[in-house]
Amino acid sequence: MRPLNPGEPIGPGGFRLSAHPGPGGVPNGSGAPSAGSGLRRGRRTLVRAAALVGVAVLLAGAGLYAFTAPPLGPAGTADTGHEGCSASAHTFSDRLSPSDDPQVTFSDDVPLRLSFSPDGSVLAVSQIDTVTLWDWRESRALARIDHESSAVPPTPAAFSPDGCMLAYGTLHGAVVVDLATGGRKTVAEDRVVRSVTFSPDGSSLAVGVQSDPEGRLLHLYDTGAWELEDRLSGSATLGSIRYSLDGGVVAGGEDGGGVTVWNTGLRSPTGLVLDRAGVGADAFDLLPDGSGVLLIRSGRVLLVDPGTEEVRREYVPDTDGGVLVDVAYSAASGRVFAARLNPVSDTGDMVAWEYGAATEVALGPDLPRVFPMALSGDGSRVAGLRTGTGDIAVYDTDLSLLNVLTG
Repeated sequence: MRPLNPGEPIGPGGFRLSAHPGPGGVPNGSGAPSAGSGLRRGRRTLVRAAALVGVAVLLAGAGLYAFTAPPLGPAGTADTGHEGCSASAHTFSDRLSPSDDPQVTFSDDVPLRLSFSPDGSVLAVSQIDTVTLWDWRESRALARIDHESSAVPPTPAAFSPDGCMLAYGTLHGAVVVDLATGGRKTVAEDRVVRSVTFSPDGSSLAVGVQSDPEGRLLHLYDTGAWELEDRLSGSATLGSIRYSLDGGVVAGGEDGGGVTVWNTGLRSPTGLVLDRAGVGADAFDLLPDGSGVLLIRSGRVLLVDPGTEEVRREYVPDTDGGVLVDVAYSAASGRVFAARLNPVSDTGDMVAWEYGAATEVALGPDLPRVFPMALSGDGSRVAGLRTGTGDIAVYDTDLSLLNVLTG
């Protein structure tokens, strides 16, 4: 994403658009991958190499990894082109201001998804026809983005690394919203989009489509020209997508239960985990260094090598409190979290283990029953729908309540 040049046209709705030149300086307007994609991959390789400098992988004790995200610059990433946007200051366009009181209680039967902004200050609540952005600390709705095309089930909203753009999937493509101007851009307009996420360097938008004539269901769009730059093969429909911290590995949770893993420099998968426990497509997590996948199987959480499907570690609950339905890794605490529900007694709780030792952490009494859940990028905050009360709450990694969205 490069800065807007003086005199450069602004796209429909005030969205800041640009076009990368193809070979010979001629803009490439085609929707198919071009020879210029090799140049863009070279640019991303340099950015990823720089990002790796900020990734600290420390081995200690029983093999516990500690991961540290690279610091962001003033705009979050280099050459974002979003002048006047400050995600931490919540400087969103007035065009996105909520026009009425936001919804604060939800039914268990109506699907929603949650996601944090990169700095963890904003919580996005994605529903079938709208995304609401919250300052969760103040319980204040900052913006409301209504869908022109509904998404069933809703896709988790994805923030760009600088927090200035938001993307979500619909029945007619992936919508990207410039939060500073309120403008919108749709990519993959002819596709049903089930999942989206930005690469860590912001150079690509990964889009999980429901159909493709060649079965290549993970599409990568260049965020400079918003052109299709690659289609990765070897997967079923993806309901969720995760990147490694350096962007070199991307993983997708399949609707059919598997997890596919790619090296982003290759078109074919580098790993495929076929057997999961019938949980949702987003019930997995990719380790920050891309070396392993956390998933649910047979009443436990497994750390699996995606290349060999070898189980490297098992996280087993000490007590039988229900069915594990979601899992996430917290870099801030070095813990693995899982949500657990009991469909018979309509109860549930949260379980946590130390990553390296795989020992369960005593989190105290009255643990929340939350599903779905989301962790902030640094893993220091957990948000979830409290299925008993129908409200959305945010916790720290000891699962102490920080706030509830009340409007």
